[in-house]
Amino acid sequence: MNASALREGMEISQPAMSQHLAVLRSAKLVREERQGRFVNYEVDPEGLALIAQWLARYRAYWPERIAALKVLLKDMDQ
Repeated sequence: MNASALREGMEISQPAMSQHLAVLRSAKLVREERQGRFVNYEVDPEGLALIAQWLARYRAYWPERIAALKVLLKDMDQ
């Protein structure tokens, strides 16, 4: 999908969209393919896999911490 199609329905300028896409590209979350004078963007599954791996480490950590916070808040109410 090109940048113009991505902007449809959003109030964002072309330069702002280009900046966002550049950041996503540098983070390896999207990749681009040039077709003539157009540039098409697509999600980079490898980049998303890295995010999923990073989140997985914290997924195991947070339920225990949230449970402890609930106990603490309950104790504070009493």
